Amino acid sequence: MRITSTKNPLVKRLRALAERPAREAEGRMVVEGVRLVAEALTARVGVELLLYDPQAGTKDVRIAELVARAASAGARTIEATPHVIAACSQVETSQGILAVVEVPAVDLSAILEAPDLLLVVADRVADPGNLGTIVRVADAAGATGVAVTRGSVDPHNPKAVRATMGSLFHLPVAEVDRDDLVRQLAERGIRILVADQHGAEDYTAASYAPPVVVVLGGEAEGVHPLWREAAATLVRIPLYGRAESLNVAIAAALLLYEARRTREG
Repeated sequence: MRITSTKNPLVKRLRALAERPAREAEGRMVVEGVRLVAEALTARVGVELLLYDPQAGTKDVRIAELVARAASAGARTIEATPHVIAACSQVETSQGILAVVEVPAVDLSAILEAPDLLLVVADRVADPGNLGTIVRVADAAGATGVAVTRGSVDPHNPKAVRATMGSLFHLPVAEVDRDDLVRQLAERGIRILVADQHGAEDYTAASYAPPVVVVLGGEAEGVHPLWREAAATLVRIPLYGRAESLNVAIAAALLLYEARRTREG
């Protein structure tokens, strides 16, 4: 099969999956580019179909390899012209390959049962690039998972997915109700550390002994007051220059690597 017209129904479907309502209705999302498609296949996420430009495949042998891998995994592989790929793409310069994959299913209760729990909570984080980077950092630091409170950006937003650089397929990322998550943490006796610029404890002095949850607030509003009420400790990252605050993803990196350092030290 080869698609040559942007009026093809599949093009309309792929463009719709860039928006949350279609993703939620189908339980599917679109991933673009060689790396993300490869990560999805490696993680054995359900790949429904793969759309690719054979001309791009002549320039990048990895595309032909991914087409073969997708076909062997049972996915439909469909050729398309460059202008069709461009019409489906959410990036300025497409690599000529994209796939429709299942949104990974996540069991929050199973995550919370981990004895060495190090859970990251992204609360009211609105920027997809920041959220995706938090997921990537959490994966790199060996966190147990990421919980994204409702009201934050959708973690399956195309920009957020790209920013994870594939970590979305290796680390559980759950969308959660804030009140319900706070209740579950209290029932399990899980300690909550909240990043707060005015916190009483320096982040290097805090205890990250498991099980523990690290909560980071959004760029504009910070964490919801409920987290401060539930927190065992408010931790601060000192600022030595004139900057008013740190980017939330950078703050996540500092806290998570400090947690990893103290656990391994």
